[in-house]
Parts: sequence; C-alpha cells; structure tokens
Amino acid sequence: MGKSVSLTTGVASDAARVGKVCAVVVTFNRKSLLRNCLSSLLMQSRKVDEIIVVNNASTDGTREMLAQEFPGIRTLNLDRNVGGAGGFREGMRWAYESGFDWMWVMDDDIEVDPGTLAVMLDHRQLSDFMHVRKSTAAGPFVWEALWDLSGAYTVRYREDLSFKNGKAWTVVPGGNFEGALIHRRIVSAIGCPDERFFIIGDDTIYGFLASLHTNVIYINHFGIRRCLPPRQIPDRLVYYCSIRNRFLTYEYLRQLGLPMSAVLFRLKTVHAAAQYLKRIVWEDPWGNRWRSLSAVCAGLRDGIAGRFGPPPWLRSRSGR
Repeated sequence: MGKSVSLTTGVASDAARVGKVCAVVVTFNRKSLLRNCLSSLLMQSRKVDEIIVVNNASTDGTREMLAQEFPGIRTLNLDRNVGGAGGFREGMRWAYESGFDWMWVMDDDIEVDPGTLAVMLDHRQLSDFMHVRKSTAAGPFVWEALWDLSGAYTVRYREDLSFKNGKAWTVVPGGNFEGALIHRRIVSAIGCPDERFFIIGDDTIYGFLASLHTNVIYINHFGIRRCLPPRQIPDRLVYYCSIRNRFLTYEYLRQLGLPMSAVLFRLKTVHAAAQYLKRIVWEDPWGNRWRSLSAVCAGLRDGIAGRFGPPPWLRSRSGR
C-alpha cells in the first residue's frame, strides 16, 4: 500500500465550506488508461484532497506502475477481482470511514477536464449525488432516462431532452459511477454499493436508492471523457451480468413496494435473452459463440436461482 499524501488547495476556508473530497478509482488490468485518469485528477483546478485506487487484483503491472509513478496516491490492492461493484464498495467504505465528505467515483477509463470538480461542487446546494455530461468515441453519452418497471431497467432517451430545451441541470432516475460525486450523507442513508452485481446495474440502482433521499442531478456541462472505445460485440461477462442482474434489480424494486409484475418481468427478461442469443448467432465471431451462448443461459439460470456475485467461471477459481 502506497504512503498517503493529502492533496489540498491550501485554502482552508474553501475546504471547511465545501468539505473534503476523495476520488475513488476502480481499476482492473488497464494501467495505461489508469495512468491518464490519475493524471487528469491531479490537474483539477479545485484539488482533490485524496485519491484512492482500488486495484482489483490486476495482473498487468498496475501495482508496480502505481508504486513507481504515483507514490503519493493511496492504493487498496485486493487479493481477488470483486468487479466494479465490489471495488466501489471497498473504496467508498474506506473514504467514508476516513471521514471524507464527498466521494468522486470513477472507472479507470475516465479522464476529467481540469474544471470538472469545481463545476460539480458549485451545485452542492442542489444535490448530494451529481453527474456532469460525458463524451465518448461514439459521441455524447445520453443519461436522461425513465424506469420501465415491467422489465426492471431504465430506458435512456435518444438525446438529452432537458438540455436541448435549455435546462442547466435535470433530475435523473439512477446513478452512473463514471464520474458521480456523492456526499457521505448518501452512504449514511443507504450504505455502500452492492457487490453482488459484480458489474452492470450496481450504479443504476444505487442512484435510484439515493434519489429517495436527494435529487440525483445531471449537469449540462461536458467535463468527462470515456476513453475506452465502445465494444462492438459484448464479451461473455457483459452478456452474463446484463441478464442476471435484472433479477437483482427486480428484487430491489419489489422490496421497495413498487408495482412490479413477476409475469411481465419474466417475459421481458426472456425476450432480452432471446435477443442476445440472436445477436450471438448472427454477429459474434465463430470462436466466441459457444462461450457467449453459455453465458446468456447461465445468466438466466443464476438470476432465477438468486446466485449473484462473481460469474461462475470466476467463482470456481476463487473457491466461492
């Protein structure tokens, strides 16, 4: 674990008024992207007070790179890969227990513009959970959405309609851990993210739970870049978790007392699985098809059985 160095603005009154900010970055085997992410964090006009990297048992030299190039950044080196959800849980818990007021959470493929943190903190009177706009290789990322309770998922708009109509910010129904800024009051109210998701959906439901305590807002300011090109063809982990985690999201919404229909949910989930299977048969490379088909079927099986956490091929390695 690297020795911690506190990064401050040198303006005590600002820190007292706004509170201390800890950036929580989760990484797994993407040290080049991580290097750029951390460099962008160190360039913020409103300096972060601490950066913590949650290293999900990377095997690509991430640990050594951090020790050599970023010795002042604290690192949590996990002994196994707990996914993005488990990584954010560990990092946010550390930041919360260490007394930080704000947790700025992000994956390793994110770069932030120098003024991004300052813009977000300028909106702190409006929200304890906020996002700015994000650009990707495919264009602007759209985050305005509505819940489809029949399928237990959110449906994103084709464009951000609120911003098209001139709004400076808008309320959204879920979270996105690619740059969300979250106050410790939210962690006090709802806890840390659920590691059972592993990847996909953990941030959406966490944001929804937070929305019961604060306005989860989306600010009309482009301040984040996702630097990883979008996958043309999902890998088996994406197929598996996309299907399986619908069942976990459904349980969250049902336990909250929302008007859920088990029949409609099952029908929509089976339809989604069928669409994945069709895509795999027609679009996936021949050598990946069996693994992808098996992942979709395993996602359905484990979702119905209530088996969450790491996918089966990782559970077998860790003995879980």
